[in-house]
Amino acid sequence: MASTDAEAPKHSPLDSTFPVLLPRDPALFLPEQDFHDFVTNLLSETQKTDPAPINNGLGDKDDDKGHPELKRQAPSEEEDGRARKSVFVGGLLRHEAHLMTEDDLAAQNKTITQNADVTNVESKSALVDAFYDLGESTPGKTLKQVLEKAWAEDPLTTLRIVFNARSIHLGKGNKVVAYKALGWLAETHPITLLKNLKWLVRPIIEKKAPKLDKKDDTEGKKGASSDTTVGKVPSNDPMHTYDVRFGVSHGYWKDLLNLVALAANDELKFDGDPSAILNQHPDNTGTGKRSREWNAEKAAELRKAKNGERHKRVVKKLNEDAFYRALHLTVARLFAAQLVEDIELLNSDTAGVRKVSLAGKWAPSATGFHDKHTFILSSIAEIIYPNPVEVCPDASHRELYLRHAREAYRMHVGSPLRKALKVVERYIVTETFDEIKYDRVPSLAMDRYTPLFIRKDFDNFREYITKVATGGAKISGATLLPSTLVSKALKVARTGNDIQGAKDLKQVKSRAEAALQKDVLNGQWKTLVERIRGSGVLESSIAICDVSGSMTYPTFKDLTCPMDSSIGLSLLLAEVTQPPFGGAMITFSEQPTAIQAGGPEDSRDFVDKVQHIGTAPWGFSTNFAAVFEHLILPMALSNKLKQEDMVKQVFVFSDMQFDEADTSPQRWTTSFERIKQQYEAAGYEMPKLIFWNLHATSTNKPTTMEDVNTALVSGYSQGMLKVFMEGGGFESNEEEGIVEQDGEDGMVDVKVKMEMDPLTIVKKAVSHKAYSMLEVFD
Repeated sequence: MASTDAEAPKHSPLDSTFPVLLPRDPALFLPEQDFHDFVTNLLSETQKTDPAPINNGLGDKDDDKGHPELKRQAPSEEEDGRARKSVFVGGLLRHEAHLMTEDDLAAQNKTITQNADVTNVESKSALVDAFYDLGESTPGKTLKQVLEKAWAEDPLTTLRIVFNARSIHLGKGNKVVAYKALGWLAETHPITLLKNLKWLVRPIIEKKAPKLDKKDDTEGKKGASSDTTVGKVPSNDPMHTYDVRFGVSHGYWKDLLNLVALAANDELKFDGDPSAILNQHPDNTGTGKRSREWNAEKAAELRKAKNGERHKRVVKKLNEDAFYRALHLTVARLFAAQLVEDIELLNSDTAGVRKVSLAGKWAPSATGFHDKHTFILSSIAEIIYPNPVEVCPDASHRELYLRHAREAYRMHVGSPLRKALKVVERYIVTETFDEIKYDRVPSLAMDRYTPLFIRKDFDNFREYITKVATGGAKISGATLLPSTLVSKALKVARTGNDIQGAKDLKQVKSRAEAALQKDVLNGQWKTLVERIRGSGVLESSIAICDVSGSMTYPTFKDLTCPMDSSIGLSLLLAEVTQPPFGGAMITFSEQPTAIQAGGPEDSRDFVDKVQHIGTAPWGFSTNFAAVFEHLILPMALSNKLKQEDMVKQVFVFSDMQFDEADTSPQRWTTSFERIKQQYEAAGYEMPKLIFWNLHATSTNKPTTMEDVNTALVSGYSQGMLKVFMEGGGFESNEEEGIVEQDGEDGMVDVKVKMEMDPLTIVKKAVSHKAYSMLEVFD
């Protein structure tokens, strides 16, 4: 007899074979201070303590010892005499006739670029090296060395540099290098890592307050308008001590889960491979498809076995690995505390949804990626539902209790929060695209799903983008990298968007989609520019954009290349720099080219601007010095420009693989040294030079600590640009210093205005109050 529907077995999370059982751990429920003490004691037993005292500050402000940037000693007469006597020999040693080996160069802290120019191996400051060298492709051995040296010099500043590497809004915004650096902390200073994890996700970075609707809560009505700075959130909870209203965080909640997943797979380390764990994709090659198990039952058995292996590994780590246990518990507690707070806000009144965090969006889903690798959802659910009697029919059955707790979490916490947050993936899965509020789709989601929106909801999406183009709606884009937008803009420009010239229906469709994509990119760029422009004031600056052939490789995982970053960051600088500067840039390869683009007088849209910049001449040379020797200085001299008319700050967006000197007598000098000589000969003060490295792996330095009015920056994020803007929330370290000068009674200390050097910029970059809560514990 055939079974009826009522008799048919129904799948439920409660009868799933997915493993959920984790050992009970009383530490999950400890009060906050007791938990911190527990973590300290747990890890102190397994950690070798360093007898050296921890320097938990940025240095004693009253002690100038060891800080040459604060106290520079004037050269003695003997030193001056020695310098004068070496002019002849010095000239010989700079000439190409001087025989120099790699060892000779290394002994002088020098090396050679790919184009044979002389450059520096190190900056002569461990902190500057760490700040500059931390990159996604930095070899693990190099990363370990620079962090160890930096920590020995200043632990707290090093900790801030690590957070800066992750900071989406104030730093490099690079997950991969941040995870490697945090992995180094996990191996060397685990207590410091765990006690500072919460500052990755707290809303501690100020931004402009959004406009509130009339129907919003009374607190919002009385709050800041769209052109005011946010204030602190009043709260007695220590977790909220540094929160700011409408604030944003250095990272996002998913970072915490990623760290646990990496630790579970033994990849949370300085030489780990985060991408191997976090960016797994099906092998859709012919070989991959042939080796795939296509039998549904056998595939299910393989998945079950894999889940079982992962579960055994996690249980073993919880029982035997003190650090993993502490990390797992810390992250579970952070999520549980925030989720409980959010669901209470959501249930309090309709206005509460505006105060809900994004923890619900990123919290682990049952049997999802993070749950499969860490099973941390069981720990989160256990904290939220600590009493088995309230959720489970058999309170003595721990595994059954955890299944019921997880299901209760899904029904009463996870799903309601995601629904309230209007997480776009919910509508994509259910294919209810007409319910999507496109003006609330985050930057990265809009970037990822735009092609899908065009295919599945063309009319509604086009209507929304039309409103964006006419100023009737907003679009997210402030956290997208300029390189991402430039890469897509160049692709749209190549596709063409003139429907009238289409040859067939397929081309009509392709160009219609390209036209819509163009409007999306224009809107996202406008949002990005407005966010940076609202972060401070940038004056008397110009970008030098490297468009040499070496900038076209490598191709990164997001399909961009260094040239995309060079063009994007240069155009962004041209857009936000105050008049009378701004609206222009200089590209260079064999020879420099001045380009007018960006700024209030440029009425072209973003895609057209990028296309125009892309027409600049480029080749396989990187003649950086020619920008000054053949363009800026000759132009200034021929136009008889006064010093006050000269640009004060030059940003160099390049892979730093500069060409060697054009003349034999200058063979063994760096590009910076030659440019400095040119300025002195022309009678002009040299502008501040910000060397922004876009190379994937090379960390050679164009300048060192001894080269004043220079800065060394790296990465692909616009967040670092804010460091050089007035009013950006960073403390200035350039205002006053002490210099020894001759007086009637001998040497006296005199306060003078200090010049910029690479270390002052590093300290300024991590001086923002959003780093002030970081502490060193071990």
